[in-house]
Amino acid sequence: MALEVLAPEFNCVAHPLADGGEGTLEAIANNLDGQWQTVRVQGPLPGQKVNACYLWLPQEETAVIEMARASGLPLVPIGERNPEITTSYGTGELIAHAVQQGAKQIQLAIGGSATNDAGLGLLMALGWQFLDSQGQSLGWGGQALGKVAEIIPPVLNTFPGVTVLCDVTNPFSGSNGAAQVYAPQKGADPATVQRLDQGLRHFAQIVREFDGFEINFPGAGAAGGMGGGVAWALGAKIESGFTAIAKLTQLEQAMAGCDLVITGEGCFDDQSLQGKVVGGVIELAQAMGKPVIVVAGQSQENQTRTPPNQRQVFTLVGGDISLATALNNPQWALQRRLVQVKQHLVNFTN
Repeated sequence: MALEVLAPEFNCVAHPLADGGEGTLEAIANNLDGQWQTVRVQGPLPGQKVNACYLWLPQEETAVIEMARASGLPLVPIGERNPEITTSYGTGELIAHAVQQGAKQIQLAIGGSATNDAGLGLLMALGWQFLDSQGQSLGWGGQALGKVAEIIPPVLNTFPGVTVLCDVTNPFSGSNGAAQVYAPQKGADPATVQRLDQGLRHFAQIVREFDGFEINFPGAGAAGGMGGGVAWALGAKIESGFTAIAKLTQLEQAMAGCDLVITGEGCFDDQSLQGKVVGGVIELAQAMGKPVIVVAGQSQENQTRTPPNQRQVFTLVGGDISLATALNNPQWALQRRLVQVKQHLVNFTN
């Protein structure tokens, strides 16, 4: 819509972006020549099968995988959400398929997960075994974490480099860890949260005894401990989702040829500047000396933190558009506000 409203006076270039959550594959596919791969895999619930797709970039020999496609919360009906039983196994199956394709790099976006299994399911799909004190397989889900007594890794000569895309800095366990912060939205009641957190602590101790790896680091709690699990087992690097996707889609090169940058999101606030797309775009644009316009549904930013001359913020909700009107008629509200943005640009260029 922005391109239509601002044309023909302005030549606009669209550059879709994401930060590692849902929409990551579409953002990359809109910028790069990729091939969609669809695989029938295990869903987050036991007995559930889903058709999950990932993006194969043949020129880069890279697979971009969204965990949410195979192990995402939207795949689980609200009444069946239970992170003690949901598994990341299907995400591991997507990785295994990409490895068979010849991938040399895996970009794993882990936003929107339904799981709290620290990536055990994913690793099981890649040949790892996690056994209890009786030498029996533990099965899937977060319930397994507190029972792990033995770890048997697969025999792998080589494995692609894995980069985890996320903007979460939570540790593996504890008051700000995976279970305490995120498990409730995945269906866990207070008692379940405590069991999951204890399981994460236990698993961290088992890993420490296994090879000395300290799994409780910032970012390890992403996606129910997935960040820590794949960092330990696969040597994955955890990167800002926005930074990695901006690099992959060559955002800086695209921005270099522009006179002004327009970005936005639903609610623009102080958290927007902490690893999210809009904050990353603003930071890069300002580093390159490009003026920025932010178009948002609402703005709750602390204006004292940033000099106002560094960017201009337009909100859909304002004196002429109520919140109810914007929610009921978002397309109309956006178009109306973009007309105002266009007038601002006309004044800016004159």
